[in-house]
Amino acid sequence: MAFLMRASLPLYCATNIRLHSMNTLEIVKVEGKYRITITRSIRDVVPLKIGQKVAIVPLGDKILVQPLPDDPEEKLAELTEGFEFNRKARERASKFLLSRARRKIAN
Repeated sequence: MAFLMRASLPLYCATNIRLHSMNTLEIVKVEGKYRITITRSIRDVVPLKIGQKVAIVPLGDKILVQPLPDDPEEKLAELTEGFEFNRKARERASKFLLSRARRKIAN
């Protein structure tokens, strides 16, 4: 059973261009094997499916959990509108974006 605490704090989370306002803060307990439960109120804001893959990124003393698309190659092609990248270019772009995200979260 996960420990859950709700608090009425105004939190704002920027993802891409959208700004989500949440009136609750969910605190969950890290269970055996380091598992956490993503509560319904969070799933209502960030749609997830059972079995969907997520990226777990350590950012100093924080953790970013980023849902991944079902077909990342298709999503990348859609976002880049037909630009083609090889694996090396994707890896460099990924490292660049992660470093930018780390800097933004640290501030």
